[in-house]
Amino acid sequence: MLTYPAQSERTISMSVNWSSYSLQELKQHITHTFRSGGGSRPDVLLIEIDGQRAVLKDQAGAARFFSLLIGPILSWRESKALKKLDALSCIPTLLAQPTARSFLMTYHPSEPITRLRTIDPDWAIFFDRLSASIDAMHRAGVAHNDLRNPTNTLITADGEPIMVDLVAAFLRGHKWNLPNQWIFNKFCQVDQSAITKMKALVAPTLVKDEDIVAEEIAGRFGMAIRSLGQWIRKLSRRLFTD
Repeated sequence: MLTYPAQSERTISMSVNWSSYSLQELKQHITHTFRSGGGSRPDVLLIEIDGQRAVLKDQAGAARFFSLLIGPILSWRESKALKKLDALSCIPTLLAQPTARSFLMTYHPSEPITRLRTIDPDWAIFFDRLSASIDAMHRAGVAHNDLRNPTNTLITADGEPIMVDLVAAFLRGHKWNLPNQWIFNKFCQVDQSAITKMKALVAPTLVKDEDIVAEEIAGRFGMAIRSLGQWIRKLSRRLFTD
């Protein structure tokens, strides 16, 4: 599972010259497989060199045609979003891009909010932090666009949120690009609505009448745009995977 990089581990991870390693060399240092590739899924691997760890996401692990045709686009999109959010501690830091279909990012132990094993968070504090993190991401010009999938939000032992899997992220364009601005704002609203969905899953007593509901703030058209993106991703899986 992808995880949140604490500032201390982020500094340590970046002390290794990760970009000096080829993809083949990195794979010689795999210590754990978070997710095996297949279909439209990339390999997600834990790499450890000299006691320092990072996460490798490699689209080459997906089905052949998906990997060749779609893999470079997905890797480029996610890497671009990570670069834009480099200043945020709630987002993994991009460390290297060994190939057009792979990239390396910082690692720190954490757990998905819906599958906690050892972490017992104060949910009220956590959701305040998550809301602030989402606001910071939006101010930096990125809408995650898949936070309503609760597995994309993790929590550290210190109760800090981390948002992962930015492959569907939408970036804000120039102010004169009015269609882009409108769509970006809609996706930002959907991101915020994910907080309500997550509360309902893990801490339903925290849901209030004034909490954001996607259909109310983004409107039917805004949600339709999100659904269109999901349909395109599903279609690409059908066309380019076994």
